[in-house]
Amino acid sequence: MIRWLAGVASPCLLVSSPVLASAVEPEQERRDIVVTGERSAYTDDETDAATRTATPVRDIPQSIQIVTRSVIEDQNSIRLTDVLSNVSSVQPTTTAGNRGEIFQVRGFATPRYAIDGVLLNRVSDRSEVFLDLANVQSVEVLKGPASVMYGQGDPGGVINISTRRPTDRPTAEMEIQGGSFDFARVSATASGPVADTLAVRFTGAAQTLEGFRGAETVDSTRQFVAASARWSPATATVINLDLDHASQRGPFERGLVVGADNRITLPRDRFLAEPWSRTAAHRSRASLDIAHDAAEWLTLRLNARYVEATVDDDYAIDNRALASNGRTLTRRATVRTEQLDTTDIRGEALARFATAGIGHTVLAGVNYSRATLDFVNDRTNIAAIDILAPLYTATPPRVSPNASFLRRSDLYGAYVQDQVTVTNWLKLLGSVRHDEVRDRQTDRRASARADRDSGATTFRTGIVLQPVAAVSLFGGFGQSFQPQTGQRVDGSYLDPERGRQWEAGVKFDPARDRLTATVSVFDIRKRNVATADPGNPGFSIQTGEQHVRGGELDIAGHLTRRWQVIANASHLDATISKDETFAVGNRLTNVPRWSARLWSSYVLGGAVEGLTMAGGVTRVGRRSGDLDNSFFVDGYTTFDATVSYTIPRTGLELSVTGRNLTDRYFIESAVQRLENYPGAPRTVIGSVRARF
Repeated sequence: MIRWLAGVASPCLLVSSPVLASAVEPEQERRDIVVTGERSAYTDDETDAATRTATPVRDIPQSIQIVTRSVIEDQNSIRLTDVLSNVSSVQPTTTAGNRGEIFQVRGFATPRYAIDGVLLNRVSDRSEVFLDLANVQSVEVLKGPASVMYGQGDPGGVINISTRRPTDRPTAEMEIQGGSFDFARVSATASGPVADTLAVRFTGAAQTLEGFRGAETVDSTRQFVAASARWSPATATVINLDLDHASQRGPFERGLVVGADNRITLPRDRFLAEPWSRTAAHRSRASLDIAHDAAEWLTLRLNARYVEATVDDDYAIDNRALASNGRTLTRRATVRTEQLDTTDIRGEALARFATAGIGHTVLAGVNYSRATLDFVNDRTNIAAIDILAPLYTATPPRVSPNASFLRRSDLYGAYVQDQVTVTNWLKLLGSVRHDEVRDRQTDRRASARADRDSGATTFRTGIVLQPVAAVSLFGGFGQSFQPQTGQRVDGSYLDPERGRQWEAGVKFDPARDRLTATVSVFDIRKRNVATADPGNPGFSIQTGEQHVRGGELDIAGHLTRRWQVIANASHLDATISKDETFAVGNRLTNVPRWSARLWSSYVLGGAVEGLTMAGGVTRVGRRSGDLDNSFFVDGYTTFDATVSYTIPRTGLELSVTGRNLTDRYFIESAVQRLENYPGAPRTVIGSVRARF
């Protein structure tokens, strides 16, 4: 069923948070305007996600992929999952019951992403809300350990969301979308100067979706508002302020279960919870960035950010066990509240100078972060359900107290980095960081407190050789450090995870940033890995060491003036290398050996000037469903297509996108035997976008 929006009330406003930047770059400003008959770029040649300095991607000795706003719009993406399908070795791993997105990068779960270079709450194992794309300028994936820049992290990589910035010229756009499963969405943004020294942007979005998971589910709704301002009170000073708020509500459910034949064969719309199993959340964020050029060679920067979030699970139903008859599923209902607060403060000095003809860009900084989680959890068992012939007759039960605690984590970090230009063809990178983390958890039910202090020094180093301007040969080594938030059944904290990566590759830039390609090989080991304790739900165990090695290819850009492409391919050998619980050699959960994605768009000319034809194919290989390798989910291939038309001299663009055109049944993410999330069936989305 397709529903088109004809009249929708104006949406909430949505605010963004900036990266420290001294001014809006002309290229960034240009991306907010699409010239009739020619798409804006699928490539971005510069990033600060990897080094916290504006550095050309070709000069970074590490794989980094950037998905630009042009790709997001061309594909009519409405989920971060859709955007990240354009990057090699990235897979969705779970939605935690339809609460937030968690991804795997190079085989390892990355439970939190960064917004404008600052990680979200460090004591949470997932994002509090689904990311709304209305205010996203680009999505950057830094492959491999990034603890030196971000203070902690997983060895697979970091996902950084760059938000849309205020522009120096007045711009505005509005988009109305509608589609399958009663999807309806409206978004708008406006930006421009309001004074000689002040520019602002306001963005807003609201959407509703019935979804394909059965008529028993409630609709999912989301609202998002944001505002950002850039003030330049003096030539040498730039101040950015960003505010945003997101709220959502929808059904809570854990997806499909493995049946008696050790396979997932239930229909993708089979709902195993109850209509009253729901979840809701909101997140508010405020960020202040100040950059001051103290001298021609020295820039001082200060960043402060505060994030507040609340997640309320209202009788959230978890699947517990499938009986020997292969159809009776026992379940549990939970009433849960999570309140999260994070304060991040960072001060940096960036110096640019030369010694004996060798150029240096030295970044030194300190940062402090305090993250808290106030957790209350009440639960009880509820009536079982027949997975083959479900009847939704259970009623909301009376729950009993299960857990109540307050967790606080304080991080103190200091770091220094030197980007060295020895010659035009030889560039070096070296960085080191030390972190001290103090975790305090008070169990209110047991009147007990558990304290843990941990710390680590992490390194990163790399080299780039550029024999010709279009080719960069790179190699590097990096380490990761991740304090654990989980506990063993005896109440003790898990040991911090440690990781390290070796990587080598080649970056091609044959057409002056119009077409780029990266080929890389890597070897990652992660120690002290945490996973759910199968005998004690709610607690964790550590599985020793996991090992991932593989190779990747990523291509993006113009093949001709009118023809653009973004493509990737990945091979991952992801296994358990040391363990006392699981068999050594078992494959890691939800990691395909092979995966690939191709998307291409072409702008026609002549009598059909402004008409764009685009299409793509995604291939994901067979995956293990758990660390026991007790079941596997099949690989799949899906096809997508978009037809759009920009009406000349009007600023109007009409488009229709079809996803999973062959209506392929597939499992998008496998978590364990009782939690597997199916991919969406054939879906059609229509869009009307107006630019002013």
